[in-house]
Amino acid sequence: MKYLPVLFGLLATALSTASADEPTILFKQGDNDFGIYRAPGLVRAASGNLIVSAEGRKNPEMRWSETRPFIRVSTDGGKSWGDAEMFADAPADAKQNPVFVETGAAEAGQIGVHNLTGTADKDGGVHWLYAVDFQKVYYVKTDDKGAKQGEPVDLTPVFEKFRDEVDWKVIAPGPGHGIQLASGRLVVPVWISDGKEGIGLQAAAVSTVFSDDGGKTWDRGEIAAKHFTLENTKTGTPIELPSEASIAQGADGTVVLNIRNKALKGQRAQSSSKDGATGWSEAEFVDGLMEPICQGSLTAAGDKGLVFANPANMIMRKSLTARLSTDDGKTWPASYVIDDGIAGYSDLASDGSTVWVVYERGAAPSDRDPEAIAFTSFGVDALK
Repeated sequence: MKYLPVLFGLLATALSTASADEPTILFKQGDNDFGIYRAPGLVRAASGNLIVSAEGRKNPEMRWSETRPFIRVSTDGGKSWGDAEMFADAPADAKQNPVFVETGAAEAGQIGVHNLTGTADKDGGVHWLYAVDFQKVYYVKTDDKGAKQGEPVDLTPVFEKFRDEVDWKVIAPGPGHGIQLASGRLVVPVWISDGKEGIGLQAAAVSTVFSDDGGKTWDRGEIAAKHFTLENTKTGTPIELPSEASIAQGADGTVVLNIRNKALKGQRAQSSSKDGATGWSEAEFVDGLMEPICQGSLTAAGDKGLVFANPANMIMRKSLTARLSTDDGKTWPASYVIDDGIAGYSDLASDGSTVWVVYERGAAPSDRDPEAIAFTSFGVDALK
């Protein structure tokens, strides 16, 4: 009998651990009459509020047709969540991107709103960029609960400044989140494509857009990486089919851009800059970060280092794994398996001790068609 309290204590601990490890489902197939949800984003506002975004797609088989971004907000660190709300609709005068109709990737007359990408501001608000049919990009600011503080502003003229280097047909921010540097500068990763390959998402170049006045005005950064067949591109490192990039600022102030690509090397590519816009280093492949050809996520964990996450599997989108770098992204020796099942796109946020994660989970029917968008968290100390 004297052992019963100990046994009950161990059982209670085990149950508590199991409950903590089980992710919270924030969006699932069919919610709000949208067939599937993809491309999650996560922003931690200065207040500590967590805002998760996900892209609802009406028809899972026509992924670039009618899509809309939704958000959910937690004011208690992810313990509970508000209802899903549509964040943005297509403007009344929006036109369909002809690239997706020509390639059969979208239904005629359908317009999508894609890649909602948030950036937390030290003033408490959140800055958002999103693409309308991948041919226009808009900006709007909200409070720490996602309530808009003005009308969306068309930022497409900023992307026109890339035109001399890339005659783009497709443009987008993110997906994921942007960052605010210690200097106050807002920096958002973007990619721009000439639309000549696949369904038009390639061949692409990777860069940033930035604001030094709290989102009032924006400008383009230099190209950090480009596909080697793009013509007339004077800057950026040739990387085979680069696209979605994630961004973070290291403890020494270095801005790190971690880049998805299709190079046979099978590794993530990485470039760095002092200001998040100019002087990008030659993009290099990163030992220890495999590239399953999937978006990855990056965040700063205070003085603990940088945390990166993507599927650690070269065959399918599976085993979402976080890795820790204590040398501003040069090496990634510590790891933690977030979800050993089917898992794809993700996004991260951290306060230096906890890492919050939102990610695509499950296969219905394939690893590129997630059952749900899930949320979980773990301690930075779990990275061993």
